[in-house]
Amino acid sequence: MSKKNQNTSSFSKIFSPIIFELSVRNLRLNLLRSMLSMIGIIIGVLAITSLGMMGGAFSAEMTSLLSSSTNSLTIMSVEEKTVDGIPATGLSSKDLRDIEAAIRSATSDYILIPMYQGSKVAKFQNEEFSAQVYGLEPGDIPELVTILDGKVPRGSEGILIGEKLAEDYDLRIGSRLTMTDKNGATTAVRVVGILENSGMSLTFSTDSAIVGTTTWYESIANTHNLYSSAMVKTGNLDNLDAISAAIEKRLNGRADRDTDDRVYVMDARQFAEIMQEGLGMVSLFLVAIGGISLLVAAVAIFNVMLMSVNERIREIGILRSIGTLRNQVLLMFLYEAAIIGLIGAVIGGILSVGASALVIGLLFGDISLMLAPSVLIYIPYGIVIGILVCLLSGLYPAWKAANLNPVDALASD
Repeated sequence: MSKKNQNTSSFSKIFSPIIFELSVRNLRLNLLRSMLSMIGIIIGVLAITSLGMMGGAFSAEMTSLLSSSTNSLTIMSVEEKTVDGIPATGLSSKDLRDIEAAIRSATSDYILIPMYQGSKVAKFQNEEFSAQVYGLEPGDIPELVTILDGKVPRGSEGILIGEKLAEDYDLRIGSRLTMTDKNGATTAVRVVGILENSGMSLTFSTDSAIVGTTTWYESIANTHNLYSSAMVKTGNLDNLDAISAAIEKRLNGRADRDTDDRVYVMDARQFAEIMQEGLGMVSLFLVAIGGISLLVAAVAIFNVMLMSVNERIREIGILRSIGTLRNQVLLMFLYEAAIIGLIGAVIGGILSVGASALVIGLLFGDISLMLAPSVLIYIPYGIVIGILVCLLSGLYPAWKAANLNPVDALASD
């Protein structure tokens, strides 16, 4: 037998036009029952695909927000110091010199940005609000923030505020905020610039922040001449591991103990990876919840297919008596399950796009998140799963029909 004939024979075992027509005819004769089965699959695929897409969109959004901080290391002190008889934690000038010496031993492509960080209650007109407050050297400010309007403050004459903070409290350039200084007295400062929102970040977020110079920060808080943290930025991500290792080697003790460590080096990439794994588990959990409705639909289709077999026992006997093979009877019922699954899954997949777009737009205000491959992949996944569930649900009823005794089937009423 030629290869072409072998291929034709193999295809005929899988698809038979006559048997397919019989399957379509039976679905039409039991249209209401068939449509109810499709609705079950539509709901199941809609649930599993929509929840998967929403989980994927949330994961994509979080990953995008975190990616802005993955080109940096943040160094914080873990060594308790005594300043003027008061215990305090922070990076001293000596710590910063040692950190910079360690970084220089690894690369020359870096920026080291020490910063003060805390929270303060500010007042504008008659409204009070709490904000995250940062103190930076004037030259370092443009390295960390984007100024939408205004200028970099100098000395203690002005501050920058986050765009979200400005919108929430109707602040603009020239607005004067009042807060208490380190001695408890009320002091006023003028807004000289508005910062672009940086979104979620592990170490530095401008959304609801006030950013000023180190001179200004030292006037409103007792810093004990210790910086809260220092950020290392580099143009080459491959340098981060070498920088981290150099800092660990120079400032910390032996690798097998941390009791004599001076600093803690936080690598945002590691946290981002943990977050991605966690968000992946959330997406999987949401898909599993949607799968419950698909399981209910599978039970309904299984029941419908068994009813169909019981109603058509005599028809099956007639088909077998005129020479219809067992595998053809098996295919007839599998075709019915596949048609229900295909139509229901495709409709469910289409509806899930609209439902997901609506929910994602409401949650994130940006439906372009749906265009991410990690989100769109749930559409074919949902459709394929819906079809497979239908085929598996129809497998036993189809096997039962194919193995009926022709004589007993003809004798059935």
